[in-house]
Formats: sequence, C-alpha cells, structure tokens
Amino acid sequence: MLSATAAQRSRRIGAWAIGLVVSAAAIAVLASLIDISATLRMLSGTHVGWLALTLLLIPAQIALRAMRWRLLLPRRPDGHRPAAGSVTLVMLAGYLANLILPARLGEPVRAYVMWRREEIGFARVLGSILLERVIDLATLALVAVTAAIVIGAPDWLVRGTGVIGVIGAALVVLLAASAIPRAARALGGLVGGRVRVLTEVLVRFGEGAGGGDRWSLAIAIGLSTVTWFFVAATFWLLGRSLDLGIGPSGAMLIAAVATLGTAIPSAPASIGTFELAAVVAAGAIGIPGEQALALALLAHAVSTLPFVVAGVAAVGWMSISITEVADEATAALDEAVPGAEPTG
Repeated sequence: MLSATAAQRSRRIGAWAIGLVVSAAAIAVLASLIDISATLRMLSGTHVGWLALTLLLIPAQIALRAMRWRLLLPRRPDGHRPAAGSVTLVMLAGYLANLILPARLGEPVRAYVMWRREEIGFARVLGSILLERVIDLATLALVAVTAAIVIGAPDWLVRGTGVIGVIGAALVVLLAASAIPRAARALGGLVGGRVRVLTEVLVRFGEGAGGGDRWSLAIAIGLSTVTWFFVAATFWLLGRSLDLGIGPSGAMLIAAVATLGTAIPSAPASIGTFELAAVVAAGAIGIPGEQALALALLAHAVSTLPFVVAGVAAVGWMSISITEVADEATAALDEAVPGAEPTG
C-alpha cells in the first residue's frame, strides 16, 4: 500500500500555509472595502423560499458532472465504461477532498480511487480529469464573455474572459487531438534520463486526455455548458432571495468570475478568494459591495455545503478514509510523475 512520506506531508503543510495567507489577504481586502454589518443585515432578510429552490438544482449539477466525466474517462481493460454510480461516488469523494484539504488534492484522490476500483491507469485517469477541467475553463469563459458583452460589462472584463476562453478552447483541441502524447513520444526519442521518464508520463497522461471518441468529447462540452447555466441559475435565484435586481446575464457573469477565482491558490473551499472574485464581478456591473458580498456568501454556502454532505456520504458508502486516500494518492502522484507536487 502506498503511503505519503514526511516530505510529501511537509509540502502539504506548505500548501496549507500559502493558502491560508492568500485567503486571509482576500478577507482583509473585503473587510477594508465593505461594511460587513450591512452585509449581515442583508443576509438576515434572505427569503428562504428562493434559497430552498437553489438546493433543488444541486442534484442536477452532480448528475451532469458525473455524466461528463464518465464520457471522458478511458475505458476499463474489459472495454466497458465504469458504471455511472461508481463514477458519481468517486467524483464526490474527490470534490470532498478539494473542499477540505489543501493543494487541490481532490484531483489525485479521485484518480487514485478510480484506478483502484476500475483498474484504469492512474496517469490516464489524471489525463481525463485535466481534460474535464480544461473543458470547464473553456466553456465557462466563453459563456462569461458572451454574458459580459450582452450586459455591456467593462472592457477589461470582456477581454479577460475572452482571452481565457480562447486559451481554454485551444487546450481542448490539443488534448482531444492527442497532440500531447505525440509530441511527448517525439521528444522521448531524442532525449534520455529523467526527461525521457517525464515524456513517458506525458504519453500516458495525454492518452487519458485524448483517448475518448469525438462524439463523447462533443457531448461532454455540451454537458459542461448546461452545467454552467445551472450554476448561473443558482446565482439568479439567490439574487432574488436578497431582492437584488440581477438578470440572467449578470448572474452568469458573476458566477463565472467567482468560479474562476477558485483557481487562485487559497485555503480549502476557496474561502475568501471566491467572495472577492464575486464582489469584483458584481461591482463591475454596478452592484454595491455589501449586496455583492451577501450574494457571494450565500452562493459559496450553496455551492459547498451540499457537496460536502454528498462527499461524506460517498466516502462512507465506499468505506474509505479521505485522509488515508489522500496520502496514498499523493504517493501515487509522485511515483507517476517524479518530483510532482500538487498545487493550490
């Protein structure tokens, strides 16, 4: 059984420290710019009915995300795809790890658990997760730039989301076309030693990212887009619960920028960075800081707590320990990619 070394645990502690500093800085910025007491008064007047409606959207989001990952996963040795229920359980365990552990450990956690349960190569599963994340980035940014144009957002917001969308779309094409494994094979034939080992890892990794058929990729992109509309609907409903005049396009823009903010290294669950990104986006379309922060706090709770509950249930169903699996996944990552370190 693989186990994390003292060096690996030391890196994890370092990731914790960096994340806490970044989150503390984001919270400090918010506290210096916004009247927190006014935000709390707004939250006390939340209409519970609208809030409850947002919770009905969570199961649909989980189902859509599980369907997408199942399409992107390499097939098992017997030629079949993993069962939908198994994919959902492993995905939720990974989400839980991302929410409670530092350094985005949820990605290697779900790769490791899927490898053990379905006998799909660890590096290949990681490749499918990379492709999933890139699709998420591309579809989110492209939907966001459309929303920004529709509502007349500032140029910097339109340009920023547009650039991210173009980069994401280009990466999807490269991964889907298996350009990474082909380039790695060519490089591996020219070099030796440690570099050659890394190119062999890239081949396996790229095969996981580009191993699916083109129809599966197209459907996965469609599912990602639909998922983001569900996320936008959550922000719109929460806006209604706070009596904010946010239209669907504004809700999509705030949801997109807030989600992109979770890519910044931070404390687990993106505490602080999610709220700061949402407040910046909301401020760009004229929503006062106190109202924007109230919306961000509600949205963060709705997008986090149900997934924690579902993740705990999934971990219990599979009878695994998330911390033990995280240690084993970290060790597996170091074996698959020598010198690799999860990032925040």
